[in-house]
Parts: sequence; C-alpha cells; structure tokens
Amino acid sequence: MGGSVATLHVQAQQLNEDSIRRVIAGTGSDSVRVLALLTLGNYQLKHKMQDSIGLHTLEEGLGLAGRIRFRQGIAQGLMIKGSYYNSKHQLAQSLDAYDEMMQVAEDIPNDSIRNRLQMMAYNNVGGIYNDNGDFRNSLMYRLKALALVEKYTPGNYTNLAIVYLNIASDYRQLKMPAKALEYLDKTTAFFPKLNERLKMEYYYEYYHNYLASGKAVVAKAMLGTIEEGLRTFNLSDFQKKDYALMLAKLNGIFQLEYDRNYPRALQYYQRYEALARELKLKTEITESLYRIGETQLAAGNIPAAIASLQQSYNMAAANGFKHQLMKAELLLADAHKKNGNATEANNLLEKAMAQRAEIYNEHAVKELAFAEAQYQSEKKKAEIAALTLANTEKALKIARRDRLLLAGSLITGLLLLVVAWFYNSNNRRRKDAERAEKEQQKQIVFLERQQQVVSLQSMINGQETERTRIAKDLHDGLGGLFSTIKMHLSTLQHEVQDLRSYPLFTRSYELVNDASDEVRRIAHNMMPEVLIRIGLVPAVRELCNSINAGKLLQVKLQDYGMEERLQAATEIMLYRIIQELLNNIMKHSQATEAVIQFNRENNQLSITVEDNGCGFNVDADSGSGRAGLESVKSRVNYLNGSLSIDSQQQIGTTVMMVFLINH
Repeated sequence: MGGSVATLHVQAQQLNEDSIRRVIAGTGSDSVRVLALLTLGNYQLKHKMQDSIGLHTLEEGLGLAGRIRFRQGIAQGLMIKGSYYNSKHQLAQSLDAYDEMMQVAEDIPNDSIRNRLQMMAYNNVGGIYNDNGDFRNSLMYRLKALALVEKYTPGNYTNLAIVYLNIASDYRQLKMPAKALEYLDKTTAFFPKLNERLKMEYYYEYYHNYLASGKAVVAKAMLGTIEEGLRTFNLSDFQKKDYALMLAKLNGIFQLEYDRNYPRALQYYQRYEALARELKLKTEITESLYRIGETQLAAGNIPAAIASLQQSYNMAAANGFKHQLMKAELLLADAHKKNGNATEANNLLEKAMAQRAEIYNEHAVKELAFAEAQYQSEKKKAEIAALTLANTEKALKIARRDRLLLAGSLITGLLLLVVAWFYNSNNRRRKDAERAEKEQQKQIVFLERQQQVVSLQSMINGQETERTRIAKDLHDGLGGLFSTIKMHLSTLQHEVQDLRSYPLFTRSYELVNDASDEVRRIAHNMMPEVLIRIGLVPAVRELCNSINAGKLLQVKLQDYGMEERLQAATEIMLYRIIQELLNNIMKHSQATEAVIQFNRENNQLSITVEDNGCGFNVDADSGSGRAGLESVKSRVNYLNGSLSIDSQQQIGTTVMMVFLINH
C-alpha cells in the first residue's frame, strides 16, 4: 500500500506540468495558451528554480500575447517578471516591468481587470520601495492603489483591507502611528467580513501602532485578542504555528520591557524558542536565544545569560546573520563586564564595532544600488519622453511644410477646393452618422451582454437557492419522516417477536433504511455541509472519497496554495463545476482513474480535471454529456474564467480552467 501511494504522488506531481504542456501544445484558444505558458513559466521560476528555462517560457507567453494583442496576458506576464526580478534584487528590471505593466493595463477594455492589474502594480512597486527603506515613495504608490480600489471596486473588502494595511505599515515606519491607526480603523464597518488570516495581520499591526502611540495598556489587550484569534480562527497548521511564534515573541518583549516581569518574560521566550526550533527557522532560533539571554541578564542571572547569548552568538556566526551577531556581541560584552571579565568584554566590543562598520558599508552599497535602479528607471522614462517629444516636433515640421504646400495649392485651385469642401462636408456628415450608428450598436451589444450576465447570475443564484431549499426539505422533512417510520418498525418488531421471521417485514425494513440513506445522500450532494463549514478542497475531497467507495472510478485530488478559503459564492460555483465534470466522467467516459488538481499562485487559480477514459469529439455540436459541458461553460464564464478542453480517443480528456481571483 505504501509503495502505490508514493507512486501516485510522484505521478500527480508530474501530471500538473504535463497537463499544462498539453494545453500549450493543443488546439485551444491562443489566450488560454498564453495563460498556460505564463503559469508554467511562473512555476519554473518560483518552484523549480529554473531561471533561464522559466524566463524563456515567460518570454514565449509574452510573445504570443503580443502577437494576438492579448493585453491582459501581457500585463500578467510583466507582473510575474517584476516579481521575479525583485526576488533576485534586480531592482531596475523589476521597476521597468511594473512601469510597462501599468502602461499596458491602460488599454485593457474590461474595467474590472484593468483596475485590478493597475492596483496590483502600484501596490507591488510600493512594496519594492518599502523593502528598501523608502517609506515615502512606498506610501505614494500605495495611495495610488487605494484611489483605484475606492473608485472602482469599493465593495471588494479584501482589496481595500490589504491596501489599508500596507498604508498603515508605511505610516508606522514613518513614525506617524496616529495616521496609521486612522487607516486601520477604516475597516471597522466591514472587518467581520475579512478572512481570518487578514484579521490576524490587522491585530499585529494594531499592536505595533498602539505601542508606538504610547498606549501600552491597549497594546497588551490586543495581545489577548491575537491569542483569542489564534485559538478560534480556522487557520492552517503552519499559520497557527507561525502566528503562535510571533505572539510568544511579542508577549516576551512586553513582559520584559513594559511589565518588568522577568520570570513571565522568560516563559514566553522559551515558548518562542521551542516554536522556532519546531519550524526550523534559524533566524528566529538565534533571536529567541538572544532574547532569553537578555531577560536573564536583566534578572541578574549573569552565568545563564552568558550561556544563552553565547549560543545565539555561535548560531549567528555559523549562518552569517551579521545584525544578530553584532547584537549578541554587544550584550555579551555587557554580561562579561558585569561578571568581572573586562578583557573578554573589550574583545567583544571591538568585534561589535567592526561588525557595525561592515553592516553600515553593506547598507550603503544597497542604498546606492537602489538609487541606481531608480535613476535608470527615471532615465528610461526621460528617454521615452524625449523620443516622444522629438517625434512630435518632427510631425509639427512636416505639418508646417504641408501647410505651405497647401497654401500654394489653394492659390491655384480655389474653385476645386470649394467643390472638395462641399464633398468632404457631406462625406463627414455621412461618416458621423455611421459612427453614431456604430456606437449605438456597441451600446446595444454591451447592454445585451450586461443583461445576459444579470440573467445568468439570477439563474445560478436561483438554482443554488432551490438546491438549498430542496436539500433542507429532504433532510428535515422526508429524512425525518423516514426516521420516524424506522423507529415505529423497530418498536413493532420488538413488541411482536414473530415479525422477525417474516421475510416481507425484514425486506420492508431494509428498503426503508436504504431509502433513508439515499435521501440523506441526495440532500448532501445538493448542498454538502463540509463545503459550507470548512471549504472547497475538503468538500471536493469528500466527494472524491464517496466516488472511490464505489470502486468503479478512482479519483485523486491534489491541491497547491489552497490554504486560504475563497469567497463562499465562488466556492459553491467551483464545487458545482467539479461535480458536473465528475458526473460526466462517470456517465460517459468509461474511465477508471481521474485526477483533480487545484493550483493557486497569488491571484491566479488553475483547476485541471483529467481522466483516462474513451475521449470524445470536442467540436461536435451535440452528444452525450453536451448539456453538462454547457453548464460548466456558463459557470466558468460567470466567474470570468477561461476554459480549455483537450480530448483524444481512447486516451482521455483534460479540462483546464484558469481564474483571476482576489487576494
């Protein structure tokens, strides 16, 4: 059993990339191929660390997007480029990619996609400035992002909250905590609607700003709020440990620096160290040992402090943590001085001063590199502006020459021009009328599309409402009735012992029991409780398990980056799509194996459903399963997604869907 599971796991890991490559090589739409190329390139760069291969794949996707004028694909590719270059500290290339992304996004006709991409570009550029200590420019770009969100998507509370949080962080680092708290408080009206991970991030930002504002009592109460969130929120195991680590550290700092409760601070720091070791975070282990030594020194336990600080020092030296090494040297020097060892204290102070000079030089080099990146970015903008100006001046010179030629022609051809003027006037009026008619037709088409979207939304919402009502009626009404019948039959067979010997009674009891189970199964399929309670992936996993129990079809589920839940309406829609595709596989494909894969990278979610069945003709207008596929297409369109179907006779079918989702 163990061997087969390992084999399936390896195949699934390869299958995701293989499926994307089939979409790239297939005959689907070029826009879907662009998105598949970008997905593959991003995967190669971020997960496989294949820089040259990933950049080649990315450029291939950008080239195809340029040839078909798919501006959304170009913008998404440039965003991946900007993120990649930033991770490699190639800041000039990163800023250039984001600047180009903003320009490309300007020409995207879809307001929602255009504004979301521009908002992401501004926010990410702000992040580059923030990482390099330029909080004023970071704030400027974050405020530009906020202007877009507030103007075009004021109801998108997640985007609003993310930008508010970033702005608050910038203000805090600019030593303006009151202004930071003002932006944090803007979420008060919709804070309950935010996802739980984002709420935890807000709690931490509130805590730091309360401390910076001198509100220690309120800050301490916020630590209790963080602890309550850690206990009650539906977080992943990694998130729980990560937040617990930060909470232990903050509690230790507060007990040491504000309450002066050294035993309590030591308990928190020891908890901090244990979590850091469990998560194998070397920087946090080094920091926790330093904090323990700092507390022991403040409490007067000098030998214990020296031992803890020496461990922190050794770990910092072994891993090249220069800033932590300098801190450990300074505090160790103080501890040895208090212990009467002046020689060792002086040696450590000399090392700390040398370390400080080295850190300062590295910081200066980093600042110069960032300044150079800014200069190159601004220089490129200036060159583009100068080129545009030169082209404009050239056009003006040509226009002046043409006007002189025209003046000479006017002298010799006045009568002809008068006739031409009448002709052009009539022609212009005709063109204006045609243009007005075209604009009217465009408006009609736009309104028709809007009406289609509204109708589709109403239909789908109506279907889900009716499914929920029927499921509730089946479970509470018919299910309850069957339970009552079973109870009466059970009572009857206990009161009349002879009934057990009657085959008709026994068969009737079994049929009632089977009917009761079937009602519950139907109600569960119409609105599974696990989908509402804990999310999409567990609900799909339960659906796969129920299919696997039948032995005719084995379904494997793989998910990557799905720790955060999506919006409830989106989860329901995606569940229905998966449910419909699995129904089609079971009814029509004659498949024995199927694989479902969720892959979430930042704001992009790709879903692949693959089987080893008999395949079908994708281009056929009718046939078995066609109604189900039309339902899938409608739901994908409703979510503004793209759909690609690749099917080969006797080999199987691959369905790939790509969606842009909000963070």
